[in-house]
Amino acid sequence: MTEELLNLYDGEGRVVGAKPRREAKASGLAVGAVNALLADGRGRVLLQRRPPGKENGERWDKSVGGHVSAGEEFDGTLVREAGEELFDDPRSPRIHLAASEEEFTSLRRGADLAREVVLRRVAFQRNLRDVRRAPAGGVRNVLYHVAIYAGRTDVPIDSFRPQRSEIVELAYFRAADVDRMLLDGRLAPNMAFLWLTQGHALLAAGEAPRPR
Repeated sequence: MTEELLNLYDGEGRVVGAKPRREAKASGLAVGAVNALLADGRGRVLLQRRPPGKENGERWDKSVGGHVSAGEEFDGTLVREAGEELFDDPRSPRIHLAASEEEFTSLRRGADLAREVVLRRVAFQRNLRDVRRAPAGGVRNVLYHVAIYAGRTDVPIDSFRPQRSEIVELAYFRAADVDRMLLDGRLAPNMAFLWLTQGHALLAAGEAPRPR
């Protein structure tokens, strides 16, 4: 099966080429990624558990994540990955990405959050050196430019249709539980970064944090 092509970026975030996934991640150049955290109305965070045969297998990870394919923009990747991972549909009409804070507020008020997901981009991190556990137990380092998103949903766990090739389990967790999972080593390393930099603002606001 042919590997998907991923964008490659220079240090400033400009696309400089594309390579198959494994080559791109081993190239030393940055690849693009999207990370999203979703909270429900009870202040819980939605996390996914990775399959054992994948990078960071068996660990709990962000609500939605993925790589930017060749020719894609970060926002387009986020919408595609959220549809695939949460509803097994890359074009799911249940995913809504706001282009501004005002639009996010409007979408959140008008959406049926028991069925839908509303997101907003809140940060962009260049040149993040990620540490990943390889499927065989080794350590991998990958350089990323990461677009970070946060949002709201009240979709019940049994109403999600997680992408089984990427996700073993979806669950909502209280903040104290996520803190304990971080200390116990049950979070993927990049989820630890995301939680420490974005989790407090997400839960304190009860919605996606304001951009800095």
